[in-house]
Amino acid sequence: MSDVQAIPASKSVSARVWKWIKWGLLALVLYFVGRQGYQLYQEQSESLTEIQIKPMWLILAGCCNFVAWLPSVWFWQRLMITSGEQVGFWPTARAYYCGHLGKYIPGKVSVLLIRATLLKEFGVRVSVSALTAAYETLAVMGVGLVVFLALVPYVFNAEQIAEWPAWIQAIQARPLLVPILFLFALFVSLPLVSRLLNLFSQKITKSEVEASAAEPRPTISIRLLYVGVFVFLLSWMLHGLSLGFVIASLGNSGLNWQEWPLWTAAISAAFSLGFAALFAPAGLGVREALIAAILAGSPAIGPVNAFVAALLIRIVSFASEILAAFVLYYVIRSRSGDDPASSQKETSPDTN
Repeated sequence: MSDVQAIPASKSVSARVWKWIKWGLLALVLYFVGRQGYQLYQEQSESLTEIQIKPMWLILAGCCNFVAWLPSVWFWQRLMITSGEQVGFWPTARAYYCGHLGKYIPGKVSVLLIRATLLKEFGVRVSVSALTAAYETLAVMGVGLVVFLALVPYVFNAEQIAEWPAWIQAIQARPLLVPILFLFALFVSLPLVSRLLNLFSQKITKSEVEASAAEPRPTISIRLLYVGVFVFLLSWMLHGLSLGFVIASLGNSGLNWQEWPLWTAAISAAFSLGFAALFAPAGLGVREALIAAILAGSPAIGPVNAFVAALLIRIVSFASEILAAFVLYYVIRSRSGDDPASSQKETSPDTN
């Protein structure tokens, strides 16, 4: 009996230690980001006070952020449809954007629980919605990481790599070579990636959402994953454009379209690596540090605008997600009514 009692006790201690480690890492990241902002303020306080933010660009950034997640909504809906469920696009969007708010709760699993719960009233099995939501999240963040690695040549300018080895400078002279190679490797490896995504998504949802023995695990189509990669590439480009709108709000020159790859690299790195930082709710601190560091290397942006843009894109995306979740939650709820069967009938034409 003592051995049996010791197992839960050891698990409780390890969970407590891991909790303290996560909070400690989060505090450390926020400390360094705050110290960077304070030092920047001391060194260039005049430049910071002279910044005049143009709200119209921020509104465009918020709208672009909303649209940028729609490909993910479509992909998640298709995953559920191929798993035998019938759910419309906008009920899926309602659950998706409301689930976004769960990422600010430590642990990141709350996102899956919120999305699965909201779709339950539309007749979608909780096990299927949770598993496919985990699959979609891992897929879009994985593509985001590949996008960042593919756009690394656009992050560094000629002055920064002047003292680097000659072979790196040769790659920098052909910036399209790296994205082509990374995307080719991604598409070639998709069958293996599909198996890994299935494995990881089942592992994530296993402890939180258990399927009954009568409910078989849904199988994810590799063909759909190929299509998903294309729509995710579009999604990350739109996220980059949203960051570009934020940067444009800080100056008088408008959008510098030549830096679109840099915006996309910064935002994809921030989201994907911020997602991997399990200790940071919604990548808090990690996202801001990465965006500021990547944008600061651009002579057209500079460290001051880069840091301010990193903070503004957080505020804009958060406001956009809250507004989208609020509107979709109440609008779709009022249309669907309280009867899950009637709501499914109303949303079924969207799935055709």
